Amino acid sequence: MKLLILFGVSVVLALGMVLANPDPVCASQSGCGLPPLKPLPPLGCKDLVARCQCVETADGDLNCDWVWDCIPSS
Repeated sequence: MKLLILFGVSVVLALGMVLANPDPVCASQSGCGLPPLKPLPPLGCKDLVARCQCVETADGDLNCDWVWDCIPSS
């Protein structure tokens, strides 16, 4: 029983470390932060890839959002 509890704690800690370390390029340079949960791919896409997209406003600020790029099915 103690081994099962120890395993569960280690899984929770490992998951916390993964979620606490976002993609360093997007998080530090462009401000998107953690990528959102992956949605189901629409028809015609075999997969979706998250990409941080930033647009500079007239004030010189960056507005950054995650966008999903479709990988077309063959």
